[in-house]
Formats: sequence, structure tokens, C-alpha cells
Amino acid sequence: MTAVSKQLPPPEQAVDDAAAVASRAALQSSPLRPIVRHLGDRRAALCAGLLGFACFLPYPAINVGGTSAVQMGNILTLLMVLPVAPLLLFRRPFHIVPLAIVPLLVSTLAVAATGSDDFLLSVKITVALIVSLMTIWAAQLYAPRYSMALLTGVAVATVLHALVGFWQFYSFRSATFPIPQLYVNQSFLSVQENVNTIARYIQRPFGIFPEPSAMSSSLAPWVLLWAAYFCDIIRFKQQPARWQRLMFAAAAAGALMLMILSRSGHAAITLTALAAIGLIWAFRTKVKPQVQLSVLAVGALALPFVLMLAFDAMADRLGGVSKMGNSSWEDRTSSLVIGFRLFAEGGLGTALFGVGPGISSPALWDLVRLEAVWSILLSYIYETGLLGAIAVVWVGRELMRAWKGAGRDLAFPLIFFVWLVGITITTSYPQLLPLWIALGWLSVWPSVCERVSYAPVATKPAVAAVQVQRPVRFAPRRAALAGRGA
Repeated sequence: MTAVSKQLPPPEQAVDDAAAVASRAALQSSPLRPIVRHLGDRRAALCAGLLGFACFLPYPAINVGGTSAVQMGNILTLLMVLPVAPLLLFRRPFHIVPLAIVPLLVSTLAVAATGSDDFLLSVKITVALIVSLMTIWAAQLYAPRYSMALLTGVAVATVLHALVGFWQFYSFRSATFPIPQLYVNQSFLSVQENVNTIARYIQRPFGIFPEPSAMSSSLAPWVLLWAAYFCDIIRFKQQPARWQRLMFAAAAAGALMLMILSRSGHAAITLTALAAIGLIWAFRTKVKPQVQLSVLAVGALALPFVLMLAFDAMADRLGGVSKMGNSSWEDRTSSLVIGFRLFAEGGLGTALFGVGPGISSPALWDLVRLEAVWSILLSYIYETGLLGAIAVVWVGRELMRAWKGAGRDLAFPLIFFVWLVGITITTSYPQLLPLWIALGWLSVWPSVCERVSYAPVATKPAVAAVQVQRPVRFAPRRAALAGRGA
């Protein structure tokens, strides 16, 4: 009787089957289920890729009114999120979006209660901020299931920014600005009105963004994400194909080079975080000590250049050095200080509800002729008061919860720190959708990334000495010889 052996699938296929089963189980409890059922899995993945691409292109946009515009990313976000928005209001981690919206609504009502003429301005700014914040929902909703599609769209857009930025850098030598007709978005400072100034005097490339600080704040978190992946500090839950890895590498290298050429102060912070990732890789990777020492030596040699870059980026814009005497860092600091003074001297109502959404900008212009508080985070707190500060602390708590759920890997705090610097002291444009895509990605970190554990290398057990016996047939002869000797 012969036993019939059952043919088992290869290990790779077994892993893929298990991942597919887990994905189907996660979809059953996900708010994304109605969308996947209606569109199909492949079309939903394509929408996620288009979302990542469109949200990284603030130009061109459809101008609405006198100072607002609707971007392609806004349109896609509304189409992809509104059908399931009621399912997201009270679920973790989606609840951070309504948590950030409530202080804006309360502050707007407080402005209406005072009878201020700026009520309509507050309503318009609140609506624009709500539309931008809904991008967080889009990332939270689609990233866990379609993380590679979303990242691929982000990478393609980043490569496009780098190519346009290199074209700008080359064109600035002849004092020309390429394709100014593309920059249509009245939500930002008009690039078209300042083409000659940018090409002749400023000469800092920024891709298809409104200015270099906005570009560096938008791209830096993703550069660190890809660097952490290639340095084997984190692993994506969905493994990218070979062509996707090449696209991620090209996007990270191109974005980093563009940030350096732009002389943005945020580039120095990003390079410092990259150096930390390199040190983590050097100490945790399983290579010879000679290789680790070589990496440390290269890092020690590169550190002075990082410091020189930081000094050049700061000194060039602290007044008097550049051809225009461009003192953006001085103006930036002044806007933060005066904005805080408006908030602190406004009384109890201002302390609780803020000065009102959008009201800090005209107040700063009347006082010192500055356009706005050059900080997304501080501007939000100044305009929403104590309620907004509580919402910010709550969102930070949820991010720490996500980091803890992923095993406290070392990449998350570096990416979060660089992102936080970007929204605090680097840019003042809440219409930059890449910032909210990054926040949504961080809030679902355990669903898209996992920590790479480094177990100590097991030592081989010592092989015990084995005594070899000679054949038994020689035993009687040895015994006889032993008897004679006795």
C-alpha cells in the first residue's frame, strides 16, 4: 500500500495567500469597503495613485473668488472621501480630523458673536481649511490597503518636481523662468507676478511649488521615509516591485538635491535627520567593523558640509548678504512674535477661542506690513485659542499611540520631527496637501510600516569530541596482547 503525499505550496505562495486572507479580513471592517465594492480593487488602487500624484501638484488650480483656489488634489479628495465621510467621524484614527475642525467652527462662531466685519473672511478661511484637512482622511482611508499605489504617485510627482527644479536652476543662469504659465493658484503668493525677481535676484529653484520653503517642507518627510526603507530601518507592509524601488530611489535623490540647491534652511534639518538614519544603519547592520568605521568616517567628513549648508542658507537670508537683502528669517521671526502678542493681549475671549480663522493676516498687515504668521501650527493656535491647543495636543497623543503600536521604531520620530519643523517655522501655507498626506500616513503608521528587528546572530554550538571505536574484531587480540604484557 503506497501513501499518497499531498503537494504543499512553496513558502512564498503561502505567505502571499496569508497576506491576501488578512487583507480581505481587514477590508470587512474598513470604511473603504463600499468604495472597493463599487469601484473594484484595481480601480481603487489607481485612484490612490492618482491621489498621491495630484496632491503633490499645487499648480495649476481653479481660482475661486479673489484669494482662493481649488487644486486637483482637493477635487480627488472630495470625490474619494465624501461618500464614506459619515463612517469616519468617530472612528480612530479618523477622529483627528473632526477634532481639528471643531475649534475652527467654534472660533468662527465667536467672531460672529462679536459682530465683527471679518466674519465672512473667517467663514471662507474655515471652509478652505476643512477641505485641506480632509486630505488626512484620504491618506488614512487608502494608505493601509493601497500604500504602494499611493507612494508611487507621490514618487512620480516628486521626480517631476526635481526635473522642473533642475530646469529652473539651469535657466536662472540666463535670468529666465521656465513655463510661468503653469503657476496658476491664487491661494499662494503669485509666482507669475514675481517671475523677474525670482529669475534675476532670488534664483532658488523650487519645482512646481510656490516657493522653496513650501517645497522642502512638503518633500522632506518622504525623503526620510524612503531613506529609512533603503537603510533597512523599516519595512513596508506591502513590498514594492523592483521598478517601484527604483522610482523611490530616484525621487529621494532628486528631492534631496533640489532641497540643497534651493538653499532652504529646512534642508539642513533634513540632512541632519538623514545623517542620523545613516548612523542607525551603520550600527545595526550586520557588516564587518571596517565597513562601519568607513561609514562613520564618511559621515564625519560630511558633517562640516552640512553645517556650512545650514550657515549659507541662514546667512543668505538674514539681511544684507543677498542681492536683494532678502531677510525672510527676520520677517518670519517677527511674524511669530507679533502674532503671539495679538493672541496674548486679546483678553479672555481671545485666549479661549483665538482671534478668529484668517483674522491674524490682516491684523499683521495693518501693524507691520507682513502677510501672515509664517507658521501653520502657531497660526492655527493663535486663531483658535485654547480649544485649538487642546486639539493639537490630542493629535500629538494619537501620533504617539501609532508610534507605540508600530514597536517604537527609530524612523517615525525623525520623520515626525522634520514634518513638525516644516509646519511650525518653515511654511505658512495650509493649502499644501503633501503636509496633510504625511500626517495621515503617520497616523496609520502601524498599518503601512513595520519595524525591522535585529536579532543577535546565533553562535554555533560547540561540537563535542567523539571517540571513535575501532572494529570489534580486534578486541580479542588486544586483550591477549595485554595478558602477555602482564
